[in-house]
Amino acid sequence: MESREKMLSYVKYEHELETEYREKLAEAKRKSDVRDVFAEFIIKLLRKINPDIPASLQEQIRFDEKEFQFEFVHELKKVVDELSEGSDLRAIINRMYEAANHRYKKIEHDENLDFFRISNNAKK
Repeated sequence: MESREKMLSYVKYEHELETEYREKLAEAKRKSDVRDVFAEFIIKLLRKINPDIPASLQEQIRFDEKEFQFEFVHELKKVVDELSEGSDLRAIINRMYEAANHRYKKIEHDENLDFFRISNNAKK
């Protein structure tokens, strides 16, 4: 018989946060709001897994300003790497990122439409 390592699953915590996360994303009016909601809920998720993780680590999520890309730095990177080993944490973070990225792109699209409308009205 083949010996398989057990994989830790944090989906339970994802489901506990999912509704509030999606509502907060839907309420986001600016791209910076989306970044803030994403960072806030990543830390909430990590603190459900390990309550000893300080909330201040939220500041260690870096974003690329041009694109909605993120990375974990310093202590937070170590924490995420450790918790991800043998678990589904990365997949959960990726799903959270996809939801946030969708909202980010929607806001960006709406901003571009508004700019285009303002530009056209200025010519009249």
